Amino acid sequence: MARSTGSGFVDFIPPLHECLDLYDRTKPSTEQPKNDAADRTKAIPKGFIDAMTVRREVFVDEQHVPLENELDDDDSKSYHWVAYASEAYKGSLTPIGTIRLVPPPYSHSPHSASAGAQPKTAGVLNGDARRDSTFAHDGKEAYIKLGRMAVIPRYRKQGISKLLINSALDYAAEFPHRMMPYLESTAIEAVKVAGFGAAIEWKGLVLLHAQVGVQKLYRKYGFETDESMGVWDEEGIDHVGMWRRLELRPTRKPSLSKTASSPEVSP
Repeated sequence: MARSTGSGFVDFIPPLHECLDLYDRTKPSTEQPKNDAADRTKAIPKGFIDAMTVRREVFVDEQHVPLENELDDDDSKSYHWVAYASEAYKGSLTPIGTIRLVPPPYSHSPHSASAGAQPKTAGVLNGDARRDSTFAHDGKEAYIKLGRMAVIPRYRKQGISKLLINSALDYAAEFPHRMMPYLESTAIEAVKVAGFGAAIEWKGLVLLHAQVGVQKLYRKYGFETDESMGVWDEEGIDHVGMWRRLELRPTRKPSLSKTASSPEVSP
C-alpha cells in the first residue's frame, strides 16, 4: 500500500503506481470522486493531492498550462515531496511547494516527446538523436530527472525551493538503490534496446528540465546548462536541459532526521 509519512516540514510520497489509475486529469486534485469512493488500499494519499494542489496553482492558474496536461505518465512512477507551512489562523498545515524525482528508465524519455513539447533549437536529445552524447551524458548511463518544482507565490524567496531541492537530492544520494525500480526482464531488455546500455545502475547523474528563466536558481545547486540539448517549448514555456552529478552516500536505514533538508522517510 502506498503511503506518505510527514516530517513536519516535508511530506514524502513514494511511487503510487496503480493508485493513480483513479486520478481524473480533467478535474482539480480536490475533486476526485473515484478516489473518494476507493478503498484505502487504492486511494491516493493526501500528500499527493496536496502536491497537485500546489502544481495547479503555479502551473495551471499562474502559467496557464491546461489542467489535463499537468498530471503526466511519470507521476505514478515518481517520488514526490511536499512542503507545508503552519498557518495558525487555519489551524492546520498548508501545502506551499512540491518537487518530484523520476527514476530511470522512465526519466530517459526525450524532451521532444513530452506533452506539448516542441523543439525551438536543435538539440541532441530530440527524438531518436537522444542516444547521442551530451557534455554530461554518454547516451547510455542511467540518470534520474528532477522536476515539477513549484512554490506558491506568497511563499517564494523564503527558502522553500532550497528545502525541496535538498530534500529530493539528499534522499536520492542516501538511497540510490531506490532510484532503480524493480523491473521485469522484459522491461530491462527494453532499456537495453533503447540504447541505455546493459548496466542500468544509477551512479548519481541527475537531469533537470528547467524553465529558461530559472537557470540561475538551479546553478546555485550545482546544475550546469547543457547547450547541446537546445531549447524546447513545453506548454508555451521555453526549457533547457541542466545536469548535475551527486556524490552518493548510500545507507540501508531510513534517515530519522527531521531537519528541513532531510525528510523522514519510510522504508
